[in-house]
Amino acid sequence: MSFLDVIAALGRRWIVTVIGLLATAGLIYGASTIEPPVYTARGLVLLVPSEQMVGKGGNPFLALGGLDLPARVVVAYYESDAAKARFTSGSTDAEYVVAIEESTRGPVISVDVTDSTPEATLATLEEITASIPVELRRLQEEVDAPENAIVSTLTLTKDEKAEADNSGTVRMIIAAAGLGLVATVVGAVAVDGLFRSRARGRKQGGSPDAAPADQPSAEPEAAGPEAAKPAQQSAPAAGDKPPTVRLPAVRPPSVQPPAGGPADDRALPPWHNPPRDSRDKRRDEAAARAAAESR
Repeated sequence: MSFLDVIAALGRRWIVTVIGLLATAGLIYGASTIEPPVYTARGLVLLVPSEQMVGKGGNPFLALGGLDLPARVVVAYYESDAAKARFTSGSTDAEYVVAIEESTRGPVISVDVTDSTPEATLATLEEITASIPVELRRLQEEVDAPENAIVSTLTLTKDEKAEADNSGTVRMIIAAAGLGLVATVVGAVAVDGLFRSRARGRKQGGSPDAAPADQPSAEPEAAGPEAAKPAQQSAPAAGDKPPTVRLPAVRPPSVQPPAGGPADDRALPPWHNPPRDSRDKRRDEAAARAAAESR
């Protein structure tokens, strides 16, 4: 079936097409409510070396090479189940990822938060970024690190506004629209094919349920015995023989009697069927000729 045939079927079965389009719109609305857009926010936190590592009058940014291990310890804590239960307890849709920022070669920790509302997203991001220096100091104090050797943090950047992420919603809407449109086209083509096949059947053999209009519905009870008499009289009896058809007596030129001579029935063709008195007369004449010759 070509594309033009499909368009023609959709036009002929426009009721099915309209119903399918309305159902598709309902699927799209349902998909948008099932998978609403989410909001994301991001922050970056830098670990700053201690006074002991920098030295008096040194530049902290030149001593970042040895802070990769403390940064990974902090990341491991925030990826634990206890930390996730702590920072996502305020919202059932909240999710976050704390990892080492791979785009830099220093001890930079990235915090990516996802939630269903922009307010909840920014609140979770603020809570996590504010807790990183606290948890980092706690971990160092647990190993009895001296005060001048404690590593601190510096917030490099933090989003002030959450961004909407509609990728999941768009995927669901595309899937719902595709499903609805395919079902509409298939339904319209199937219904159109069914109606067209029924129409061809009525044109070829007529409807099996309805009797022909020109055929009289004769009932023996309503017609009476007088209506059945002509049919009985016209029907021949089972023992009667069909009437004999007599062919005309046509003589070919070779068997024509001589001019002025007596008619000779023996010269007739074999399909000639003469009457009974002619046969008796010929028999008598043949017997008389035979008696005369014997004398």
